[in-house]
Amino acid sequence: MARRGFRVRRYPLLGTVTLHTPDGQALLNLNSMEAAPKKLSPALQLGIVGLIAVGLVALALFAAPPQRAGDLPQAQLVRLDGSSAVLRSGKPIVLTVWATWCTYCQRQLPEFEEMARQRPDVQFAFVNDGEPVQLVRQFHDTRGFSSAVVYQDALRTVSRSLRVNGYPSNFFYDSRGRLVGEVRGYMSPEQLQAALAQLN
Repeated sequence: MARRGFRVRRYPLLGTVTLHTPDGQALLNLNSMEAAPKKLSPALQLGIVGLIAVGLVALALFAAPPQRAGDLPQAQLVRLDGSSAVLRSGKPIVLTVWATWCTYCQRQLPEFEEMARQRPDVQFAFVNDGEPVQLVRQFHDTRGFSSAVVYQDALRTVSRSLRVNGYPSNFFYDSRGRLVGEVRGYMSPEQLQAALAQLN
């Protein structure tokens, strides 16, 4: 683990053990005085905390790496007709991560699609976050919007790489594929227009 730069620090006066990332960010902070029964020796308490820390580091190493600003998510997406697709730069992109059960998504997607019709110079991508394609297709059919902008991401690669923790999550890329803005949550048509004005 030392090669990765992770550091486990113990603060006896505070009774805590903290796992730090290479850039100094606290990844895990446990109170070792309360994490184990009082019958356990301090050495055993620290050993238990160390095992937990190692496990979290392993999860961090095998999780999808964070996207760098300027990188479009490299994900193998699927259109509703079953064909594969990959997001590519070349013109501005509005990427929305969504779910069928999300009420704000149900409100926002038709509004975004209307804007997509008005702005053929901008690529809109509605990326469903890991739901079965049959469910996504049913949602699309009942809502009646274009399938040209709907994608399914079975492996949730996009949401993991962009650290999505709620829906809808909206990401704005310029024509060179650089991330220039993001909005977590519902966006009104007026807010969308203002965001598009910042793209080139």
